[in-house]
Amino acid sequence: MRSRSAFIRGIQQLLGREHADPRVAQYLFALPVALDVAFVHWHGDASLSRTYLGGLALIAVVTVVGIFIGRGLAPERWSLLVPTLDIVALGALRTEPDSTAAVILALPAIWIGLQFGRRGVAAGTAAVVAGFVLPMVVRDESTDTIARTSQQIVLAAICALVVTVTAEMWQNKVAEAADAQRMLERAVGDSADQRRFNEAILNSVDVGLLALDGEGRVHSVNPRYQRFLDGVGADGSLDRVGRTFGPDGFTELASEELPTWRAMHGETLRDYLIWVGADLADRKAFAVSVSPFFTPEGTFDGAVLAYHDITELMTAARLKDEFVATVSHELRTPLTSIVGYVDVLLEDVPAIPPEARPFLQTVQRNARRLHRLVDDLLSDALKLGRAEVHLGRISLAAVVRASAIEAEKSARAAGLEFDVEIGRAVLEVQGDSERLAQVVDNIFNNAIKFTPTGGAITGYVKRQGRDAVVRISDTGRGIPQDELDDVFTKFFRSPGVQVDAIPGTGLGLAISKTIIEAHGGSIDLSSTVGEGTTLEIRLPLAGPRVARPA
Repeated sequence: MRSRSAFIRGIQQLLGREHADPRVAQYLFALPVALDVAFVHWHGDASLSRTYLGGLALIAVVTVVGIFIGRGLAPERWSLLVPTLDIVALGALRTEPDSTAAVILALPAIWIGLQFGRRGVAAGTAAVVAGFVLPMVVRDESTDTIARTSQQIVLAAICALVVTVTAEMWQNKVAEAADAQRMLERAVGDSADQRRFNEAILNSVDVGLLALDGEGRVHSVNPRYQRFLDGVGADGSLDRVGRTFGPDGFTELASEELPTWRAMHGETLRDYLIWVGADLADRKAFAVSVSPFFTPEGTFDGAVLAYHDITELMTAARLKDEFVATVSHELRTPLTSIVGYVDVLLEDVPAIPPEARPFLQTVQRNARRLHRLVDDLLSDALKLGRAEVHLGRISLAAVVRASAIEAEKSARAAGLEFDVEIGRAVLEVQGDSERLAQVVDNIFNNAIKFTPTGGAITGYVKRQGRDAVVRISDTGRGIPQDELDDVFTKFFRSPGVQVDAIPGTGLGLAISKTIIEAHGGSIDLSSTVGEGTTLEIRLPLAGPRVARPA
C-alpha cells in the first residue's frame, strides 16, 4: 500500500515538474528494456554484442544513480543525467539487429521533456546526437536503417516537444488556478471578516432591524428587535392588526397602514410613528424607517425596517405638555385677577390721577397679552397649529405704532437706536388687534433682547401691492444658517442663546407664526451671524369699504 502511494506521488511530481524521485520513471523505462532483451535473446543469437551489453550496463549504472538520488544519497541536480544517459544507452542497444530500442526512445524523451522542459529538450537532443546520429555516421549504416531510426528519433522528438508544451500550458493553468484559489480564499476570508463586522454592528446598534424577503416573509432580525418583540409579548413582527396604533396611541391601524405592509408594496418611510402593544400599560412607541430594494427589472426583492424605540421621548413630551398645562393653569387665576382689577380701576374709578392712567393702561395691555399667552399654552388649537382669532377691520399701522411706542422706550434704555417708519398710512386689514399686537411686541422684544448695546433697530410699515408689509430689522447676534429651519418650532432655543443664559421660552416665534397664518398672512425670517436678523410680516389688505345707505 505504501509503495503504491509512493508510485502515485512520483507520477504527480513528474506532472507537476517538482523535484521528482527518478526511480519511478526509471523503473517504467527498465520494463520495455527488459522486454527488448528478452526479444533479442529469443529471436537472435545466444550471444549478445559487446555494444549491446555496454548499453545494458550503462542502464544498470544509471538505475543505481537514480536509486541513490531517490534515497537522498546523491544530489537532485543529477536527475537530468538519468534520462539523458538512458537515451545514450538506447543508442548502444539499437546496434543489435533485432533490438527495438529506437522505439523505447520515446519514453525517456517524454520524461526529459515533461520533467525538465526546454532545458531537458536541449539535453535530450545532445544525447540523441551522441547515441544515435554519430554512430550512424561512423558505422555507415544502410539507408533503410538510417531512415527507420531517423523516423523513430523524429517521433520521439515530437513526443517530447508536445509533452513539453502541454506540460508548460498545464503548469500555467495550474498556476492560474492556484492564484484563483488564493484570491477566492482571500475573498472568502474578507467576506467572513465583513460578515463578522456586520454582525457586530447589527448586534450592537440601539435600533431593531427587521429584514423581509421578496415574498414579505421575515428573513432575519437582530437581537435588539427580538428584545422589542419580547417586551410587547409579540412574535415574528412588531406591527400586526389589533396591536398596532397610530401616533395618538389609541387609533388602531388598518393592515394597509402597517409599516410591513407598506414596505412590501415598495414604499419608503422615514420616522413613521406607531405604538405597539395590546395592553395600554405596556404599549411602546416606535419611529419606523423603511428601505425597500428591487431587482434590476424593478420587482420588489425585499426590505429592511428599522425600529427606534422612542417611548421615553414620547413620555417626556407628554410630561412636558402636562407640566406646561399645570403651570399655565396656575398662572391663569392671578392673571385673571390682575386684568379684572385693572379694568375696574380704569373704567369705574374716576379719581385716578391723569398721570397714572397711561401706566395702568400699559399694565392692562401687557396683562391681557400675558393672559393670552397662557391661554395658548393650554389650548389644543395651538398644538394643532391653529390659533383662535376674532377678526375685524383694523388699522395695522395703528397696531404697530402702539407697540413701537413701548418698544422705543425699552430700546433707548438698552442703549439702542430705534427708527421705525410708519407714517400716516392706515393699511386696514381683517385682523385681531390684540393678537397682531402680540406678534409685533414679540418681534420688538426679540430684537431688543438679542442686539448688544450700540446696535440699531429699524423697520417700516408700508403697502406692497395688495399686501400690508411690516419689516423689522436689528443689528444683533444673528442666527446660524443651520438653525433657521427651526426658529418657528415650539420650544426651540438656539444652543448659543442657552449658553449665554438669555431668558426665553422658545414659544414667541411659534405663536407669532400661528397667529399670522390664522390671518391668512405669512411671516419670514432671514439672518446672518454677526450682522443681524430681519423679520417680515405680510397680511392681505382689507377690501374697500362699502358705503351704507343713508
